Amino acid sequence: MKICEKCQGSMVMERAVDLEVGLSILYFACLNCGKRLQAEKEPQPLVR
Repeated sequence: MKICEKCQGSMVMERAVDLEVGLSILYFACLNCGKRLQAEKEPQPLVR
């Protein structure tokens, strides 16, 4: 588990999906303050 630099809270990995474009990306979201950090360099296509 990753620690948030802003509030020292726990961060969990989540996935955001854009169905219109067909892309998804992983990011870390803080459970305490809601800050998000990108976990991947670029979005990935839903269908490979």
